[in-house]
Amino acid sequence: MRNGVIERITGPLSVTGSYCRGYCPYPGGTNITIANSVINRLHVDHSQKVTISGNTISGSTVKGIDMDLSSNVTITNNTVSSNMEDGIAFFGYHVAVSYNNITANVGNGLSFSGEDISVFHNHFSGNGLGIPGASRTPAAGLALGGVNLTIQDNTFDSDGILGAPVAVAPNYFIASGNLANGNPILFYHDCQGVNVDNIPVGQILIANCNHVRIANVRILNTAEGVQLNRVNNTIISGSEFSMNKNDGISIQSSKNVTMSNDKIVGNRGNGISVGPGGAYVVRSGLITLRDSEVGNNGDGIHFESGAGIWLNADNCTLTRNTVYTNQLSGILSGGTNNTISYNTVTSNGARSAPVSTVFEWMGGISTSLGSPATSVSDFFWITGNNISNNYPYGLGIIETRHANATDNLISSNQGYGILVSGSDYGTIYHNNMINDIVEGVEAAFGMQYSSSWSIPYPGGGNYWSDYAGNDLCSGPTQDQCNAPDRIGDTPKMLFACVTEVNYICGNFNNTDRYPLMRPYGFVPDSDPPNWSNASLRVIQATTSTITLQWTPAIDQIGATRYSIYEGSSRIATVRGAFLTYTVTGLTAGTPYSFHVEAMDPWGNWSTNGPSVNVSTTGWWQYWYLVVVVVAGVGTAAFLHWKGWLRLWRRPRITLSKRPAQISKGCWLSWFLRAWFLFPRLGIVIARNKP
Repeated sequence: MRNGVIERITGPLSVTGSYCRGYCPYPGGTNITIANSVINRLHVDHSQKVTISGNTISGSTVKGIDMDLSSNVTITNNTVSSNMEDGIAFFGYHVAVSYNNITANVGNGLSFSGEDISVFHNHFSGNGLGIPGASRTPAAGLALGGVNLTIQDNTFDSDGILGAPVAVAPNYFIASGNLANGNPILFYHDCQGVNVDNIPVGQILIANCNHVRIANVRILNTAEGVQLNRVNNTIISGSEFSMNKNDGISIQSSKNVTMSNDKIVGNRGNGISVGPGGAYVVRSGLITLRDSEVGNNGDGIHFESGAGIWLNADNCTLTRNTVYTNQLSGILSGGTNNTISYNTVTSNGARSAPVSTVFEWMGGISTSLGSPATSVSDFFWITGNNISNNYPYGLGIIETRHANATDNLISSNQGYGILVSGSDYGTIYHNNMINDIVEGVEAAFGMQYSSSWSIPYPGGGNYWSDYAGNDLCSGPTQDQCNAPDRIGDTPKMLFACVTEVNYICGNFNNTDRYPLMRPYGFVPDSDPPNWSNASLRVIQATTSTITLQWTPAIDQIGATRYSIYEGSSRIATVRGAFLTYTVTGLTAGTPYSFHVEAMDPWGNWSTNGPSVNVSTTGWWQYWYLVVVVVAGVGTAAFLHWKGWLRLWRRPRITLSKRPAQISKGCWLSWFLRAWFLFPRLGIVIARNKP
């Protein structure tokens, strides 16, 4: 260091003074230049009049440049890359950041707070990578904070800008010269009447505005496609927001927002995030999302986000959307007075997720985000949705009051069809539960809650494909046994244990009092299930068992039973949720012929199911094991005979008063003696035959 200049050094560097804004009894740490050095971490604290120029700063296990309570700072012409937290992070005053190349940092490329900050002519690329296995927070090239900012002529490749958590603060100047992936970043604040229609856009940030229209735009591979903070009366339509590093669309503290016919696919965070949650915040409300495609969101390694739609707001409507293959829940919701209707929600919930910690956030539709007033969600209407093949449940009514779930088709979910926990005053009826592993469960964390699973007679309850009761009687107590009424004579007992998490397992005596004998809302038909392109194959064969696997039969809502036949004899019937069966008690080395037939919910059986011919294995098919044993023993005997392998001890003479005793050696000697003796005995016998 010479005349306050530090240059051409390597390794970590810390510069500490005692500068403070306002009254400062111990001045110091001024007029410092750090230049042309290779540094893996630079820390500047309580200093002023600092220049950081021409350095390469990379490989830090924390931040690359970390600066606290410093002023009149220039950070220019540095390469800041591959640091395990933010590339550059500071709290300062009168700071200029310019002409830096900021790339591939795990956290933000640049984050800051303070006053009078200028950021211009920097290049940001590939920041906000995140670390597998660690908690992930939203990160990007540039994370805004502080007041009196100027952001101008920066370029972002596969990167972008993230606003402040609640609202992008006033006194920001984000010029049109900023580009994300070659397209302009648009920033509006404190405004009326914004119209963005069918123009190239890199990113959109809007704060404190009214009457906004965004239509026919396509924003890909930036920090977040659209960020709305305290924006009211907004229409977003006909647009795509995909492959972004955080959320596709973030709507915070905003009201009366309508999204329609949009595509939100492949974002690393949530597809659409509406909030914030919690008390003492300006909550979003009157959000409508309809006729949109929301799929494949979540990065596969972090599970703090990754829902298709993350909605914690009030008086909202989600309808006619297609929501598929999202990492957490397809629709993860909370708040009060929300309607979720006529959506197709399929294949959501990653099996790689740590189920014990994010269970309530997974599945097809979950109401587990709560509300600020009571910490539980309240007044939900969930109706007419097609919810299928989600994990670990289709519909989760969790910590929710007054949830009404009706007319939903809930099928083939890989766990639970409907899961109810910690919820009360709800009504669940006229839903069709078909081929879920467990059709319905009501469990609790630490106390018993209760929802109603039917409405008064003759309204009925739900259709359960695993219900095995009969319909011989009628009446409110099913004791008038002169005519059936399409309602089961005995209640459907609900499962009461969720083993994936620490819910209480036990019998809470909750039932569907009036289970329906046929699906609700479907026209009965007389056509059996169709086996188009079906197959039946053997996945394992032993000497006494054959394991069969088949593709599902096709029906308007699914086959509910499969029967397995050996020849013309039915040997088993299984629920439609299962597509494998193991036949036992077979004879080794024997050929068999099997086929499978399917039944629909109206009792129509197919007659043209797939078949397969197969034989059990015979014991002689394991001849190679006999060869291996014989070859091994023969080799050992040969080596011993040649004297190359000592298999037993020499006879040992023991001197005593008794006659001499000879030790017989190890067990293998007896085995090998028998090996040589029996063939020789055979030869002797053969020679002595007359």
